[in-house]
Amino acid sequence: MEIEFKMPDLATTDSTIKVIRWLVEPGQPVTRGQSLLEVETDKATLEVESIATGRLVVAHARPGDALLAGQLLAVLEVEGGPAPVAPSAPVAQPAPAPVPAVAATPAPKAAGGMFAKNRAASGRPSP
Repeated sequence: MEIEFKMPDLATTDSTIKVIRWLVEPGQPVTRGQSLLEVETDKATLEVESIATGRLVVAHARPGDALLAGQLLAVLEVEGGPAPVAPSAPVAQPAPAPVPAVAATPAPKAAGGMFAKNRAASGRPSP
């Protein structure tokens, strides 16, 4: 099964992401998490990792090309099974078990308080 590998959203702005060099040649096997290419954003040079284990079929971007997030970067061939989840997609987490409510016992109030008007209202003498 072939999947399209699109440029992940790496930049902090809507600026283009420049392809510096490919670290894997078409036809070579790749593993999920393996660095495939180096790119340059407006802030840094980064390595882009594979989203699946398989084989790089086609590299659509060449060194020097400027792409936007979401543009087609490469095609990967993976063995059957469900398509991998894109790195920017949120992963569903199971809902946490409800925590039983604990009845809070209010702390006993000290008569008066630290202010003179509160001591006077409680009938306590001033120090």
